[in-house]
Amino acid sequence: MAQYDGKVFCIGFYKTGTTTLFEALRILGYDTVNGDTPGSYPGADDGATLVRQIEAGDYRLPTFERFDAFTDNPYFAIWREIYAQFPDAKYILTVRDEEPWIASCVKFYRNRRIRPMRVWMFGKHADPSRSPESRQAWLDAYRAHNAAVREFFKGREHQFLELEPTREPGWERLCAFLGAPIPGRAWPHANPTRRDLPWRRAWRALRRSLGLEARLPGE
Repeated sequence: MAQYDGKVFCIGFYKTGTTTLFEALRILGYDTVNGDTPGSYPGADDGATLVRQIEAGDYRLPTFERFDAFTDNPYFAIWREIYAQFPDAKYILTVRDEEPWIASCVKFYRNRRIRPMRVWMFGKHADPSRSPESRQAWLDAYRAHNAAVREFFKGREHQFLELEPTREPGWERLCAFLGAPIPGRAWPHANPTRRDLPWRRAWRALRRSLGLEARLPGE
């Protein structure tokens, strides 16, 4: 069903509808990867291997050969380096209003394990619910990221789309951008932030006591 046969990169931040876009791209026929969760492809390990490669200055990620479209991390964090490799690709910036966005991040990541990719991006602020300073660090990063992307893609509108998947749940703009027909399926809505499960805090504390979960720098 996909018409555009180049690479498609979602360069929107966490919790901006990236999983919804992932599902939409799959419906449109793109072989798509969402982050680096174990099991998402052979060798996926929560980003630990990709972080080591990126920190070594090598941005030719192995996933580029496996997939057509990419959402979540580390892709939105290294969008400039990706553009240098794929200057003819399509780029999608997913966004949300910042107050509901940061509230969603704080709620979602509270009591969840610390993953290598978030430590690489935020250091001691990898958990936005940890403190007001961590919350503000995420807000500052979100604002700076969106501003930089918008400035860079001025005049490149043919390959850039800004999309609010949680506010405009429809196929029209995405399909027009990709030159794809509108599918006969409802627009997906994936990975909403739900109420935290009551056992999650205790489970995370147990994992950390057993040394099964990474700690924030300085802890």
